[in-house]
Amino acid sequence: MKDLHKFIDFIKHDYPNEIRIIDEEVEADYELTAIATESEKEKNQMLLFTNVKGSPLPIVTNVFGTRKRIALAIGSTVDEFYSIWDKRTQRLIKPKIVEGGPVKEKQMTGKEVDLNKLPIFKHFEQDAGKYVTAGVVVAKDPETGIRNLSYHRLQLVGKNKFRSSLHSRGHLWRIYSKAEKLNQPLDVAIFIGAHPSILLAAAAKVGMGVDEFEVAGAVMQEPVQLVKCETVDLEAPAFSEIVIEGEIPPFIRENEGPLGEYTGYAAGRSTNNIINVRAITFRKDAIYQDIVPGNSSEHLLLGNVSKEAHVIRRMRETLPNLKNINWPKSGTHFSAYLSLSEPIDEGQANHAALLLLGLDSYLKLVVVVDEDIDIYNEQEVLWAIATRMQPDRDVNVIKNVFCNRLDPSAYDEGTSAKIIIDATKKKGWTFEKLTVPKNFREKATRIIKKQK
Repeated sequence: MKDLHKFIDFIKHDYPNEIRIIDEEVEADYELTAIATESEKEKNQMLLFTNVKGSPLPIVTNVFGTRKRIALAIGSTVDEFYSIWDKRTQRLIKPKIVEGGPVKEKQMTGKEVDLNKLPIFKHFEQDAGKYVTAGVVVAKDPETGIRNLSYHRLQLVGKNKFRSSLHSRGHLWRIYSKAEKLNQPLDVAIFIGAHPSILLAAAAKVGMGVDEFEVAGAVMQEPVQLVKCETVDLEAPAFSEIVIEGEIPPFIRENEGPLGEYTGYAAGRSTNNIINVRAITFRKDAIYQDIVPGNSSEHLLLGNVSKEAHVIRRMRETLPNLKNINWPKSGTHFSAYLSLSEPIDEGQANHAALLLLGLDSYLKLVVVVDEDIDIYNEQEVLWAIATRMQPDRDVNVIKNVFCNRLDPSAYDEGTSAKIIIDATKKKGWTFEKLTVPKNFREKATRIIKKQK
């Protein structure tokens, strides 16, 4: 599977319950977001819209809406995802430059360039305009020449122009800052729609000097095939759906945003950069890929799963009794539930939480529970807090810590307080969790399922 087309066909054929094809005519602005939001409450399927009013292209969204589909993208199961991701990414595979590919089948250059011919649409009433949300920006460090992949929101403001935020603490911002110091524009290529493994790799939290195409190759277990761009000195996936070529000029800023962010609020914080577009290349059968912004499952999972694999591996190096960690959707990226296997030594819950806070700067709340608590069931986590925690003994607040600037409650300096809740059973605990014999639980499950 080299591309998005083949992944969609794979899901259609082998996992038909994971995708819904919508042939009814729909509006792009708002309606696609509304349908995706309602779908998430039910089966949370991948959605392929074949009849979007005014769009020459079909639109796919919610590709990454469930952990199951994310696991399928790398040939894994949900339970094995972390270990397989970790094992494969220990040996990176360099990409391969090829002469041509499907993304070169159609081209717009010069005066022909017109971003309005792409089905870029508005998601929320609070958004400043129409946004590309699934675009991956490729750029090269002007000092090292190493490629970097990253996601950035792209606001459509003209037939050949975007406004964007480079997220001032990210790698692309640092690369752009180097180019700006040299008074040079930064060439970029933006690809929309690719095999999910490549998009997962683009979201991975790796070091500044790591080419995410090599991470993608490791995950796919074969080199990513790249083609040279037409107007910039960059490469993009040969089997991607659409590639937009352009440059970010130095010292030019224009107001960008707000856009619905993963916090569930519209965020106007932006670096206010612009991108001048030189060329667009695309497949003759291109599919436009969208990621519903805001706090959708897809947006949160895509940003988290590769980070989770890295964090869990590092945690287990120090904590052999770590059972698992869950970053719940309700916490956007700011909360996590951590479970430890017995025996839990005095102070180990706080130790584990501090390690986690150090590895994941987005977090500001960590709840530590025993292994008998299902951390994927928030009702059980809240029950543990209610019955195994005393506020004066089991709550620790750490002040003035580096955090993510999109947290609407963060201080202007980009810092936040962090809180640890130890909801584990303490020394001398004598209370037993109520249970029913296993055979009766299994019989009850069968009876309930028959009634559906």
